[in-house]
Amino acid sequence: MGSRPALAQDNPAASSSDAVKVLKWKTVVNIADSIPGTETPFSSFNQPSINNRGLVVFRGRSKGPSQPIRGIFVRDVTRSKAPITTIADTNTAVPAPNNTGASFNETPAFPRIPFGSDAVAFRGVSQPVYEYTLPDGTDTKIGTAGVYMVNIFQKKTLVTAASQLGVAPGFEYFEVPGASVPATKFDQFPGAPSPAYDKIVFKGNYTDNGVSKTGVYYRNIRNAKNPHAVVLIANSDTVIPNQSDTKITFGSTAPPSSYSLNMVFLGVDNEDAPTMGGIYLSKLVQQPKLITLVALGAPVPGIEGETINRLGEAISFNGRYIAFWGAWGTATQTVTLTCPTDGNADLIKYCNQQYPGGVTTVDEPANQGIFVTNIVTKKTKLVAMTGADNFADFLYWTYSGRPPGSSDTDDYEPPRWRSAAFAAGYGQKTAFKGTKADGTVGIYLATGAKPSLDAHQTIIDTTTDGTTIDPEAPSGVAVTAVGIERDGFRNGRLAINASMANADATLSWAGIYVAHP
Repeated sequence: MGSRPALAQDNPAASSSDAVKVLKWKTVVNIADSIPGTETPFSSFNQPSINNRGLVVFRGRSKGPSQPIRGIFVRDVTRSKAPITTIADTNTAVPAPNNTGASFNETPAFPRIPFGSDAVAFRGVSQPVYEYTLPDGTDTKIGTAGVYMVNIFQKKTLVTAASQLGVAPGFEYFEVPGASVPATKFDQFPGAPSPAYDKIVFKGNYTDNGVSKTGVYYRNIRNAKNPHAVVLIANSDTVIPNQSDTKITFGSTAPPSSYSLNMVFLGVDNEDAPTMGGIYLSKLVQQPKLITLVALGAPVPGIEGETINRLGEAISFNGRYIAFWGAWGTATQTVTLTCPTDGNADLIKYCNQQYPGGVTTVDEPANQGIFVTNIVTKKTKLVAMTGADNFADFLYWTYSGRPPGSSDTDDYEPPRWRSAAFAAGYGQKTAFKGTKADGTVGIYLATGAKPSLDAHQTIIDTTTDGTTIDPEAPSGVAVTAVGIERDGFRNGRLAINASMANADATLSWAGIYVAHP
């Protein structure tokens, strides 16, 4: 099956419930397209990112029975005949340093692209990329994970932005800054790195003198002949700002988001039960300082007597506004979680061993909302909340990690359930994923300086006819799942991924789509 030479034509699509206007969708890619350079069709897609020019970057994969192809791809949604282009896949060699000839095994997480640049950042895992001799004469191989970046219209050369090679001679610029032990290497790079022109911001985990630690960092990749070292922004030894009597440090940091020469991230004292911390801004300079944007304990706008006691890791940052998830109060609601059925076989098996029948339950905050903060005025507004406009939930759970004895995963942390919320902002518009009380899941839009909590535009939901989104979809399929990420709303264009199926699941479809809500 060959790739289509042109994008699907615009087609009108009205969402199925409370939409206020008809949307026209463009198909960026769907399962009728083949992975570039092959006759193998795509089978699924992660959430896409888009820049101001309409370049859409996404993670896609194929099915077996042979080893599936997985990778990062790009397409220009503004050009009707623009091809799908591979940035990196499982046939791509890891960029230097690589003296073993290793290729990528996986490109986990979603790729990211800045608002005003064509630079793409992503995370990659592989077999060890570097072999060298230890002082005692022993040969060793290291480097199975890294952060990578490419400007797709300037040289198109992949660059290793962060790596586990900081312990190897000659690669001191990759070592963990701020560690107590010299030449400490990063263990892993959780989440999705964020590009900022010739810089890249990322989260890194490491072991310092036997103690597991974490932090957020940036690195300038401009000068390959005289490489810049990694710069520390905040880590497990950083004192949380604005404390009076205590000196509590960050126990957890989340993957950051960048815009121009600024970045934002969530940092708290305890990931599972935070009591201190918040969302912080830092400039990408040699001696970064943290500016508090939203602190745990901040008032919930419009709800007297309530304060924010939980904050989400995923932060959408457009230079002026940040959009994020938060919760308040002590009320909880119980949700049912089902072990994954697709993906890593070891992880699926381990989940079912831990949860007989593949099902468990978890309690989560009942009072949740999507917030937007103006980073200049520091004013925060609540743009959506549970209990208003029939919303019941904004959290979505996945089971991920590395099962004991497994060697084919991208994460060294033990398997566990992780939750995430999804929002993307453009100007004073905020698109977000939500679940209604009747179980309908969709992407919704809050607009204006004073968005209504009782009325949101429905962009797409799980009652939407699939053919109104994608004219190539089989007749009779409806949307079954939707996705959006923090860099998916740029210059008025909203990029999403969607899966579709008919009632008995004998027909299925999937793709990535763009509209102007």
